[in-house]
Amino acid sequence: MISCTKKIEFDAAHRIIGHDSGCQMVHGHRYAVEFTFTSTDLNHMGMVIDFKEIKNRFKNWIDTHWDHNIILHRDDKALGDAIQGYTGQKVFYLDYNPTSENIAYYLYSFVLQEVFKDLPKYIHLCKMIKVFETPTSNSCYSV
Repeated sequence: MISCTKKIEFDAAHRIIGHDSGCQMVHGHRYAVEFTFTSTDLNHMGMVIDFKEIKNRFKNWIDTHWDHNIILHRDDKALGDAIQGYTGQKVFYLDYNPTSENIAYYLYSFVLQEVFKDLPKYIHLCKMIKVFETPTSNSCYSV
């Protein structure tokens, strides 16, 4: 088995409803997302998948929906509407608190499955994604 891993970084704000510390306040992070592709075969150029293709597909989704925007729980709609009305920035709503654990789950279960749905059959998206909320703190989602 041969693998290649890509790390994509982006900036976004969030808040955690019900948290009993500063995380209940709107604050930002420099997120990094790491995920791996595996294969038993290489393509005609000797690669599992071109890193540029990974970046183009996934980064496009991130840039459109999350980069320099805010990720909120659906129950924070009033806050999101106020922010969007004042700054004009996009707000992305999840059905749950935007913790790094839930972000990892959402990215793996929905985003990666969609943006990489048409890969050649010999390329497999690994069963784990890692989301760094800070350089020293990350969460993994695996199936």
